[in-house]
Amino acid sequence: MPKLQERLPDNGVAKHVRLRNKGQITIPNEILEQLELTANTNLKVTVVDGRIVLIPMIEIAKDQAWYWTETWQQDEKEAQQEIDKGQTSGPLAVEDALAWLEEEE
Repeated sequence: MPKLQERLPDNGVAKHVRLRNKGQITIPNEILEQLELTANTNLKVTVVDGRIVLIPMIEIAKDQAWYWTETWQQDEKEAQQEIDKGQTSGPLAVEDALAWLEEEE
């Protein structure tokens, strides 16, 4: 058997696998456990700098998809930054919240 050599340097856990018929590989158990991958996990396959990259994907229920949009995630990030900087107030009492909603801008 010929010696295997990496084409590019590796920065993480490295295991050797063999490409089989129909383009199949077996991901070593150590990696499956480290990433908590199970049977039927969806993986995104892409090529980055000459490497095949497998990215675990999660399935999102259709009624929750809005939360994962780029716009919503950006708003979440900005809100968290405001919270971290102490730029928010505590929760409003119901009466105060209703008065705030009725205020004219």
